[in-house]
Amino acid sequence: MPQNEGGTLVLNKTRIFDADNCYIYQRGGTESKYWQFYYWDSEGKEGFRIRRSLRTKDFLTAQSLAQKEYINIQAKIQNEESLQTLTVGEMAKIFLAKKKSQISTAPHAGVTPETYRVLKNRCQKLIDYLGKDTRVDHLKRSTFKEYEQWRRDGYGGKVPKTKTTIKTELSTFKSIILNVAIKDKRAISNLPDIPEIKIPRTEARHRRNHFRDEELRKLIKTINEWKEEKISRRTAGIHRKMIACAIELMLNSGIRVGAVKKIRWRDIRVNPKDNREQQKRYRIITVPPENNKTGKEYECNCEVTLILDHLKKISLFTSQSELLFCNQNDGKAFSSRIWADCWNEIIKRSKLEDDTGRKFSYYSLRHTYATISLANKVPLQLLASNMDTSTKYIQDHYYHHEPEQLTEELNPVKRTRRMTADEMFNQFYS
Repeated sequence: MPQNEGGTLVLNKTRIFDADNCYIYQRGGTESKYWQFYYWDSEGKEGFRIRRSLRTKDFLTAQSLAQKEYINIQAKIQNEESLQTLTVGEMAKIFLAKKKSQISTAPHAGVTPETYRVLKNRCQKLIDYLGKDTRVDHLKRSTFKEYEQWRRDGYGGKVPKTKTTIKTELSTFKSIILNVAIKDKRAISNLPDIPEIKIPRTEARHRRNHFRDEELRKLIKTINEWKEEKISRRTAGIHRKMIACAIELMLNSGIRVGAVKKIRWRDIRVNPKDNREQQKRYRIITVPPENNKTGKEYECNCEVTLILDHLKKISLFTSQSELLFCNQNDGKAFSSRIWADCWNEIIKRSKLEDDTGRKFSYYSLRHTYATISLANKVPLQLLASNMDTSTKYIQDHYYHHEPEQLTEELNPVKRTRRMTADEMFNQFYS
């Protein structure tokens, strides 16, 4: 007797392996007599129907195809795999939605807006490479074997300058598939092979761009001209002078730009161990954990007193709880746009990037501080602590070994004789 199933007239219903939730049938009220496959996932946590045409009018062929489909479904259930099909586009969308919900500006509290932008860009590369409608369960083990060449042929955006870029992109793809297709949706059980990208030694010890001596002089000259330029809005003119102070502070302290944006007057103190002359030049700036990239508090001893004195003269907001660098209309933090626009205008005017072909950012100021400090023979361990980083990171990214200049440092005169016991005692206990 014909039955009605979801608005469809069911004819010749035949159960597969006597299962109540799986059968084949023919549609009534239509000219097509193709056999249809029907499965209801009644026990799985997802709970949904699988309904598709078997594209045959022969009963025995349809029954055989349905039995194979039923066996495949049971195998997926046994392996805790999803019964739903998942496309590459859907997978990327799920991944980005999850990351978007985690966006936060607080250190170690999620992902930053910039990180989300990068992930979104990489998801698009994944879609471009694999195809939006490609089923994840159809991916082969060798899926990413040709990805490096694909990128070097100019696909997926600009040709990457380094192999490190390609390696990080593949790492993101691995994370997307692992967390969405395997863990969340269980659309597949095995991860496609991720090719090993061997990083050349020159890239492994990549040094970030800093301002060389002549470049630094050109930068400072440009900043001085830019900040003194007459403009119609008085507040905008003050903002320029404040950004100039921020740049000088970063050059003299190495503090990360993200932390500089959040410094308050209460975070600055005089060092009681400095003498009177030193106190005219040096201050200790505390970077609290919530403002720091590493999520821990640290203190920086730096030559910034003159900068701070000038800042107090031009700012309307100088109470202990207020920000050093803030909008003079409301005392709130400068917007990201103000920081970006000011820097871009300075660099554009200086023509440094045009002349050198190198790229500079606010982080170049931190790198410049480290490079100059090392050139001035600041001990590596002290510099690392004052910058809240590791000695290894400084060695890998800032330190330039110049043996020709180290004769006196490596062979000091004082090492030609040893201290006597009496001298050593007096040295420590006098």
